[in-house]
Formats: sequence, C-alpha cells, structure tokens
Amino acid sequence: MRAHISDKKALQAVSPAQIMAYLRSRGAEKTDEFPGKATIWSYGGEELLVPLATRFADYAARMADMLSLLEKVEDRSQLQIMNDLRNSGFDVIRVRNISEDTRQGSLNFMRSVEFVAQTRDLVLAAACSAATHKISYPGRKPQDAERFMESVRFGQTEQGSFVLQLLAPVAPELHIQGTLVELPEDVPYEKTVIPTLQSGLESLNAAAQLASNDSRLEHFQQAAARGLTTNLCDAVTGLYESLKPQYIEIGITYSANRRQRRSLARISVDAGYIPLIKEASSTIKAIESETEQYVRGIVVELASNDPDEAGKIKIRDVTTPRPRLLTVELAGEDYRKAILAHKSRQLVELSGTIVRSGRNLRLAAESPLSLVEDRI
Repeated sequence: MRAHISDKKALQAVSPAQIMAYLRSRGAEKTDEFPGKATIWSYGGEELLVPLATRFADYAARMADMLSLLEKVEDRSQLQIMNDLRNSGFDVIRVRNISEDTRQGSLNFMRSVEFVAQTRDLVLAAACSAATHKISYPGRKPQDAERFMESVRFGQTEQGSFVLQLLAPVAPELHIQGTLVELPEDVPYEKTVIPTLQSGLESLNAAAQLASNDSRLEHFQQAAARGLTTNLCDAVTGLYESLKPQYIEIGITYSANRRQRRSLARISVDAGYIPLIKEASSTIKAIESETEQYVRGIVVELASNDPDEAGKIKIRDVTTPRPRLLTVELAGEDYRKAILAHKSRQLVELSGTIVRSGRNLRLAAESPLSLVEDRI
C-alpha cells in the first residue's frame, strides 16, 4: 500500500510554478484558466486543477487531490512524485556508490568525506569545461565555474546502496502570448554545465574503450570540446581508488524548467578502464602547456638576494590539490618584490603559461608579481 501525503506544510511548500513546470515537462496541456485563481490541465485522461497562490485556504487540499491523480496517472508513489515536484527547478545529479561497504545503505565516515570531495570535483570539472573548453585546469578555476559551484546544493540522501544527490538550479523560461521567448544563440552558461558533465562522462567512456584497442592518446585529447578534461579523469579515478566500489553510477535528471526535454541519463565507467584513464590524464598533463594559469604561493628559492639583479626564482604553488614547484624568471620591481616576499614568508600571486620540461615546471609570467596580505 502506497503512502499518501497529508502534511499541510509539505503540501504548501510546493509552489504553483513548480507544479506547472512539472506538468509541462510531462506533456500535460493547459486547457482552461481562471485568472488569478487556478489553471486546469489535461494529463493522462485526467483533469488537474492547479491553484495559483499558496496563500489560498484550500491550497493544501487541492495539492493532495492533485497528488492522488498523479499517482493514478503515473503509477508511482506520491513520495516519488513529491520529490520530483520539489526538484523541478533543478538539474539533479545522483552519484551512486555500489560496493561491499555500502551494501547496508551506509558508508564509512572517512570514505564518505572522500566521496563528497570527489563528487564535488566531478561537477567542478564540468563547470570548468563549460566555461572555457580546455583539457586541463590544474590551478585556479574560471570565475564562472566557481560561481556555479556556489549555487549547487545537496539534496536529501536516497536509498540504493549509497547515493549522493546534488541539485543545480535552472531558471525558468518565460512565455509571451503562449510561446516561449526565443533564447539567444548562446545558451546561458549555467544551463550548459550539467549537459557538459553528461557528454564529458560519455566521451570518457568512449575514449577509454577506443584507447584500450589502439593505445592512442588522441581519443582523450580530441574529446576536450565535449567536456572531457584531466580534472574529470582525476575525479573518476579518485572515486574508484578511494572507495574501491564495484562501480559508480552517475544519474542525471534534467529540470522541468528546460525548454527542450532531455532524457534521464545514466553513466557508469567500467572499473577495468581506470588505470588507462589515470595514465591518459597523467600523460596529457605532462605534454600540454597550461595557459592562463593563476599561481599563488611562497617564494622558496632566489637566484640572488641583490634587488638590482634579475634571475630565476622558485615558487611553491598552493592553488592545486598537491603543491607544485614552479620556476619563474623575473627582473626589476617584480624581482625586488620576490626578495621581500621570501624574507617575510609572504604569499605572492601572478599569472602566465606553465610549460613542462620532463618533471620540471616553468611559468612564463604574463602579469606583474603581486604580494598577498596573507603570510605562511
């Protein structure tokens, strides 16, 4: 027997906009309207009344009636439908860990920390790729990506081994005289991130399968435009190496606020490809010049303590998960600042192109060196 939702506060927490976006995404049609009061929708042979304001005294009762009809039409529980209604304004990402450790629906506390961190990196990789379409983001991330990540929220945990649920907001699209407003050719950045996550993961699977046959790195490199990055590779391999799962499944349910309906996506990377994916990421990072990188760290070595000289300095960059040592050639005022920072253990910051030579990294500076107030 299925549960029926009767809690007034829970029913009133779902807005009319969420209900109508949900119905529209399911193919329901608005057939009538009582201006300022309610709209009537036809769905699956049933008529549904949607009040237009939660302040109406009978709003909760009308919501309960509607849930009963939706339960009948969709043959799903009211709890499932209610969850989808609440999340209609979000793209929902579900990351599911299938392993011996999660068989009872729980996860070791320390491993759960790793699970959350790697899941964050998974979405952040897509946010970076959607912003600038590079293949690697080792340092500071694009501002658009950082702002997007601030908007992502945790949803309620779900049953099914161990499932993390993330919610990425999607703004509704407006109507004029019954038709959608034409969007500009460029889709707003925020609406490209989660589709980029899907295409990046699908491309990662395809590249790994092809490379397992012919050992060509190009399969990974050529997928950068579709969202495949070394950061995505590292997040996926991190999920497998830290959690030791049988497999990780990423499910994506797209928001009802999207103009074009997108099917539910489920992607799982075969554990057998993890060593190959890890090697591909490492190789790409070793041969690719990393442009537009921001570096922040401490000066650990000077060529000279004479402020009138120029020379190479070494900076321990702390913007990456693992600190890296960079050689930078400076002169004039920049070199004098480096001497001051070295003496006072003050952080410095600059940007440029990172060039690799074997295991060594060199930064070709493109901005003046600046001192940061923080000290180590």
